[in-house]
Amino acid sequence: MGEDGGVTTPSEPLESVDEVAGEPEDTSPRPTGRPNAHLRKTVADMIRSMAVVLVLVFAIVLLAWRPTEEAVTVIDPGPAIALAEAAADFPLLLPAGLADQWRPTSARWEPTPTSAGIPVLHVGYVTPTDEYGQVSQGRVTSEQYLDEQTSGGAPTGTREVAGRTWQEWQAPDRRSLVLIDGDVTWIVSGTGEWPEIESLARSLSAVG
Repeated sequence: MGEDGGVTTPSEPLESVDEVAGEPEDTSPRPTGRPNAHLRKTVADMIRSMAVVLVLVFAIVLLAWRPTEEAVTVIDPGPAIALAEAAADFPLLLPAGLADQWRPTSARWEPTPTSAGIPVLHVGYVTPTDEYGQVSQGRVTSEQYLDEQTSGGAPTGTREVAGRTWQEWQAPDRRSLVLIDGDVTWIVSGTGEWPEIESLARSLSAVG
C-alpha cells in the first residue's frame, strides 16, 4: 500500500522457489569410459581366493585317498586235499601251522596241461606280503612239468630247509624250491622273497 492509501504492485515478479533455491545437484555416477579399478581388483582377489581353496581341497582329497584293495577270496583247501589223500600213492607234503596271513585261494587235485593226465595236488596262497605262493606235488618229473610249475625257471643251486635238501630254481618273477625223489616231485614256488618261500617249505609235513 502506498503513501496515498492505494495498492502498489511490485515492478518485477517475485522469483520462483526453484529459482531462489537453485536447481538440485545431480549426484548420480556418470560413466567415465575407463575400467573401474576397484571392481577389477575385487574380481582378481576372488579368483585368487578360489584358487587357494581349490588347491587346499585337492591336497586334502589326495592325502585322504587310499586305493581300494581287491578283496582276497579265501577258500577251504580241505576237499581237494582229501581227494589227494585218498588217491595219491606217494607221501603228500602238506602245510601245517601257517599264520593266518597265509590265505589259501586255490586248491585242486587234477592233471595240469603238462602232467600227461597224471593228477597233481596244487594249493595256492596269498602270502603275508600279498605275494603269491603255492605247493604242488605229483608223480611227474618231466622237463615240461618243471618248466610249467617254476614259470620257466632254471636250477641255480640248493637250499637246506627243515632237514630237506631242495633244488633252488629261479625265474625273472618266480622263486621255487624243487624236491625230486624217484618219479615224484614236490615244488614250493612263489613271487615273494626267499624267506617267504622257505617259510612255506618249512611248514610242510609228510602225510600218508
